[in-house]
Amino acid sequence: ASSSKQPHKRTATMTSADSKAISKRQRRAQGSNPSTTWQQQPRIKSAASRAKAYINYAGLNDDGEDNDGKRTTDKKKGSTTKKVQDMLDPELDLNSPEVKFGRMLGGTEQRVRHKAVKMLRHYLKQRVDIASGAGISELDLMKLWKAMWYTLYMADKVPVQDKLSQILAELMWCLAGTEEDDEYAGQVYMQITEEGNGVYEDEDGDVMWTEVVEDDEDEEEDEEEEENAWQDMPSDDDDDEEGNEVDGMDESEDDEEIDEEEARIAIMNESHCRGAHLVSLYVATFLRTVKREWGNVDKHRVDKFYTAVRLMIRESYKYMAVRHWNLGIIRLFNDVIYDEALSHESEGLTNGLRFHLIDICIEELAQVNANAEIPLTEATFLDCVEPFFALAQKAQDKNVHKRVMEKVLLKFLTEYSFVAKLSDQEEEDGGEDAPLTFSQVHVGSVAKFIFEIASDPESDERFRKALYEMYKTYERQIRAAGRDVDLSHIEEGDSEEDCCANNTCGVNKACPMEEEGAAEEDNETSQMEEDAAEPETPVETKSDKKKKKKKSKKKSKELDEAETLQ
Repeated sequence: ASSSKQPHKRTATMTSADSKAISKRQRRAQGSNPSTTWQQQPRIKSAASRAKAYINYAGLNDDGEDNDGKRTTDKKKGSTTKKVQDMLDPELDLNSPEVKFGRMLGGTEQRVRHKAVKMLRHYLKQRVDIASGAGISELDLMKLWKAMWYTLYMADKVPVQDKLSQILAELMWCLAGTEEDDEYAGQVYMQITEEGNGVYEDEDGDVMWTEVVEDDEDEEEDEEEEENAWQDMPSDDDDDEEGNEVDGMDESEDDEEIDEEEARIAIMNESHCRGAHLVSLYVATFLRTVKREWGNVDKHRVDKFYTAVRLMIRESYKYMAVRHWNLGIIRLFNDVIYDEALSHESEGLTNGLRFHLIDICIEELAQVNANAEIPLTEATFLDCVEPFFALAQKAQDKNVHKRVMEKVLLKFLTEYSFVAKLSDQEEEDGGEDAPLTFSQVHVGSVAKFIFEIASDPESDERFRKALYEMYKTYERQIRAAGRDVDLSHIEEGDSEEDCCANNTCGVNKACPMEEEGAAEEDNETSQMEEDAAEPETPVETKSDKKKKKKKSKKKSKELDEAETLQ
């Protein structure tokens, strides 16, 4: 009897539901269907909790993984999950069918995409290990960034975008080497920049860098050869034999171009193991991808990529800080940033990306310096911002130069320097932003460096006056603050080593630390600085000249009247 009643009830409820039409207002009151949509969790009141919920739903939460990539035990369930590092064999190549990073990173399901990012973290860490010997090439990094770009392109909601950008930027630490390896790499790169070109190998005979730097003399010789070749070109009235010679020259030029292309492809396919050189390649391929895809970014998605660039630059500065501001490491990253994202010779670069890097560099460097084990001094600070001083000296676009002067040099002086007015107020009020000040950077040394750039004969004549004005602004700010970083505790020998080793004393000039022994040269430089620091004499205008003429005429009339009365 009971079984016969149940079907009758179901049919009754179905007929009643079908007979009643639900209005739009009633449907909105019922809410979305939890089986097909994700609830918006109205119980979550704070923005931080809501952002955490978005990140957990997207699969980007830190789900109990330690530094070795192992999963911890679940205390509630009492079971252990499989290691993430066992999901992929590091010996598998990126082009193998088993490794489907391109398909997963560019998929339509966000959980699949974000799971692939986590798998990539452990795959790279094992792939670039020296013990495995597999390594990863520059071409592989370009392929990975092509897929990771679309992973970020399809990310929704600001908390998810920021978390994903942070994870992608922190992937460079999977490629990092030991401190000893990076110290050796910094020394090798210093030899490259000082000696010129060549192939540098490590102790095992593996190629670390292949650097080709053309000298000015070689360029002049090439130009002379090209001119001579054009002069020796046969005319239209020459014989067919001379025409065959020209064809031979064209074929040789084509062969040279083919050889250069093959050499470039060979460098792109060369595998690298962990170390600072591979981390710099990771940053370079990221900036190259941003340049290539920048024209495809619309106004609704540009903010997420601005955040990705900011976090990548921050991690680059963190890498320099962890390596104790090694000069070779700093120059390695600076050359990558300048060549890929600041230089006018960079192919496909627009001012949008260049302006963004100029705007954020001082702020990100200050945040890294606040948490660094060794704080920045004036020497290491000038090394870190060297690419932007190069733009201030020789920028092709005057708008780029103006942006550097405002957002780098002036911003450092007024907001982050030891003599800034904001730092005085924050120290008095006990604000939280006070540690962002570069408390160990001597502002007078930075001003002196600006003066030497302005007086350098290689500086652009268009920007010389603005650089001198910036130097005077620095001097006025130091005098108004009445203080600067105390350098009395630094011994003379240490200061000489610090200044000369980092080459922050001047541009194509002798180091002033070496000239301190000569009293005459010190007096000349100090006198020159005092003359430059003096305010300019006011220029007489036309109205001032007219007033002077009227006064002189009045005096002459009064004298004439006095003579006539006498």
